[in-house]
Amino acid sequence: MDLHEKEKMYQRLIVFTLFIGMFIYYFEKIVSFLGWIGTMCLPFLFGTGLAFVFNIISNNLMRYSIKWFDFKDTKIKRMISNILAICIVLAIFAAFVGIVIPKILFSIQTLLTNFPQMIYEFYIWLLDVTKNVDVVHDFLKNLDINAFSNSAIDNVSKKISSWLVSGGANDLFGSIYSILSTTFSWFAQVFITIVFSFLLLFNKEQVVRETKSLLMAYLPKRDYEKTRHVLKLIIRIFTSYVGGTCTECLILASLVTTGSLILKIPYAFLVGLVVGIGALVPMFGALVAALLCAFFIAMTDPIQGLTFIIMFICIQQVEGNFIYPHVVGKSVGFPPMYIIVAITIGANIAGIIGIIIFIPICSCIYQLVSEDVLSRLQTVREVSD
Repeated sequence: MDLHEKEKMYQRLIVFTLFIGMFIYYFEKIVSFLGWIGTMCLPFLFGTGLAFVFNIISNNLMRYSIKWFDFKDTKIKRMISNILAICIVLAIFAAFVGIVIPKILFSIQTLLTNFPQMIYEFYIWLLDVTKNVDVVHDFLKNLDINAFSNSAIDNVSKKISSWLVSGGANDLFGSIYSILSTTFSWFAQVFITIVFSFLLLFNKEQVVRETKSLLMAYLPKRDYEKTRHVLKLIIRIFTSYVGGTCTECLILASLVTTGSLILKIPYAFLVGLVVGIGALVPMFGALVAALLCAFFIAMTDPIQGLTFIIMFICIQQVEGNFIYPHVVGKSVGFPPMYIIVAITIGANIAGIIGIIIFIPICSCIYQLVSEDVLSRLQTVREVSD
């Protein structure tokens, strides 16, 4: 190494050290700035995600439905499929708001009204079941069941209401101006998100074309091909995961609701919604949601709670063996043991959203690393031969 190369290496080392030092010294300000940038870009990120969902539906319409119609112009087919995709999502949302939500609210109201009586009946049932187990029976007899009475729950509700109305909630809600400004800001962000998703959906070809041109202009050919391969892999995995998971959640929620209605299990729409939302978390999300629902059902009728668990196990077996392989399949390509790692990391970083998003992200990383490992092993074999 000559003197000129050593000077360049030392210069880079000094610049890198200064950069690390500045980053550590201004860490809080950098994090605050990045948070401000993230908050500002949040509507566009959600808009991109919403446009991605619209595009999945639109592509399926182009593939299976729109081809039945004799349109020679692809742009007209794409426009019609985009409009139909938006109409389908709006129709599902309208049906959910107009039909499902009232039934869910009625179930929640009934649950809250009957909660003290449910607790009492469940308590009596436990006393009867455990009468031969002296330790548990004596422990249950010493419990203060009056803590769950109607008057106690009403007192708690009144205390919460008075706290919200009084000055105790001033620090939480702020002034009327703050509430109005926050509400307006929320509606503005929702409006920006929806408008941006529509613009991105109907200008998808232009966005793809400009992105390709940008990558070709600033990247060498080899790096361009690698970047294009990575982007295709990310789009394929996210499309398969988001589309398949949402479809599977809808199917599972519909099956649970239908089965509950047939077997006359209480809170059918509510338990269907809870299980459907829980199914967004792979592996054990639906099971945890079903156990929670079974617990509340068992407070009303223990036999019905047991019936619900048996029904859910049967539905999950049918769904896991016949529906899930055709809807989601193995397109995500991620081993179960790594799914647990992805769920844990995602939950600690971003909660429920992190759990949902980190699985396809980690799947992309896993497949890219697997491809690189196979490529390097192939190179080693060729050299050794």
